[in-house]
Amino acid sequence: MSPKGTAQPGAEKYQVPAESTPAELLERARGRFYSDPNVIGVGIGQRRVGGQAQSGQVALIVYVKEKLEEAQLAKEDQAVLVPREFEGIGTDVVAPYGPDSPAEALGVSDSHRHSVDMMNIDRVRLHEQWTAGQNGQELPFQGTIHDYGDIEVIQDDGTLVQTVNGLPEVDFVRAYKLFRLKNPDIYDFVSFFTDTASGMPPQGGSSWYWPIHNDTQGIGYPVFSSRPALGTNKLQGILFLNQGHFPVWRYVMLQEQGHRWSSFVPYRDSQNGPNLTDHMLGGFAHWAAEFDDDRSPMDYDVHDWVDIGGGQWQRVSLASDQREYCELDLYLMGAIGPDEVGDMNLLSNITNVSGNTFSANNKRLEIDNFLWANGARVPHASASQKQFKHGFCLLTKDFSRAHDLADRIDQLRRRFEADFRAATKGLLSVDTTIGPLRREAQPGEITELTGGGYTSLHRHQVTPYDLNVTGVQYNGSVQPGQTQYLFTYGWSPVWHIDWSARPTTAGGKVTSSVEIERDGNGLFTYWITVRNTGSVATGYELRFARLR
Repeated sequence: MSPKGTAQPGAEKYQVPAESTPAELLERARGRFYSDPNVIGVGIGQRRVGGQAQSGQVALIVYVKEKLEEAQLAKEDQAVLVPREFEGIGTDVVAPYGPDSPAEALGVSDSHRHSVDMMNIDRVRLHEQWTAGQNGQELPFQGTIHDYGDIEVIQDDGTLVQTVNGLPEVDFVRAYKLFRLKNPDIYDFVSFFTDTASGMPPQGGSSWYWPIHNDTQGIGYPVFSSRPALGTNKLQGILFLNQGHFPVWRYVMLQEQGHRWSSFVPYRDSQNGPNLTDHMLGGFAHWAAEFDDDRSPMDYDVHDWVDIGGGQWQRVSLASDQREYCELDLYLMGAIGPDEVGDMNLLSNITNVSGNTFSANNKRLEIDNFLWANGARVPHASASQKQFKHGFCLLTKDFSRAHDLADRIDQLRRRFEADFRAATKGLLSVDTTIGPLRREAQPGEITELTGGGYTSLHRHQVTPYDLNVTGVQYNGSVQPGQTQYLFTYGWSPVWHIDWSARPTTAGGKVTSSVEIERDGNGLFTYWITVRNTGSVATGYELRFARLR
């Protein structure tokens, strides 16, 4: 497939047109190019030349099974020539499956493009093509489906893996339908893992999210549904987690889960101004490095920008376990209302001063900038879903040898429940068990449970989260005799928050004190002083407990 059209080579504009949103552009692109069976998806992302991403150039990407030259296209009855420019944006044609596709897990920062590619593949379209010879009917399943604790394990009977351009690819539509053979339609999300040691394909070098359904307005993503093709009235999305990303589990899992709602919103500088996307990496789906998203997992940089005054910024490295959703993420997720979102910083002309200190110009963004471009979120946070059901499923070719991997995934599953709760400041929760939704206990039930009585709750395990929410807000270090001053803002005044600094260095001693400021928007800012009272340099974690 070769680009062709009226635009002269080199005259294309590689940016999303100001009069259109990425979501609207993609809808029209599907209508234009899906008549060609070689096309398997469309997306917005960085333009590539010779496989290399071009900084600052955002293209409409048309995904194909294989690239065909113009002479070959002329022989295909349904072939569509992709123009050099489509509705004011330059195009790019990408074949994500082929000899150059990554076979091993890429580093998280390096996996951005592959993850975006996999997110944009239309797997319903692939499934329909694969089953066309079966008159669209599913083949009988001759394998094994068995629970390993709260992990569903499916042994492939030879019908789960297909090929695209010579590469093996799991048919995730069939995988989900097999998951449903044993499980009712109660899951908002299902995460899949492949047992590569047994011969299942590694699915390339990234982890990814596949959107199935969206009925939420105001988040920059179109209202659509692929549910009928999967036979569900509940599913919102499917995730794939690469085993190579297990060491950075919290970061990767929070990011893929977060893609249900974030990060797709353009903004405007004025109410009637053009839509802008320079705060998103590649113009869509992830926050850009220049956007100060605090410790959000929805980016591909590993730093947080800290304003140190005078037009200078400190670039602070982040570990996977420090990731938590920023206020804009939480708004898009329906956890908080628009009035609870503070100001944001979008940096430009970033210049290194020395070490991790940089100078930069700063554009202040408020929630209104996003409301102007996207409208209000519907439903509002007050009426949004707060608890989700999430299934975990391992695909293998040998059930008898999948024990160790299933056990590892089960550990990660339990960790995700705690990570998601902490990353959303206790405002959202996820139940990852097999079986009916494990709802939260009500205050009267908590009293009954903790008082030694009994309850009719099904599969409910009493945890500290029933009584309070705890987490680590910050990790730092301080020298003997020195004092550090920290602050954290945007906390609801109806919560009772208890703060403590705890040493993580053997022999270390720290003390802390807290001051509370009520901001103009009615929320609380906590000013926390941490002092090293010992004789050694001491690492510490600043912990919070939300008491109820």
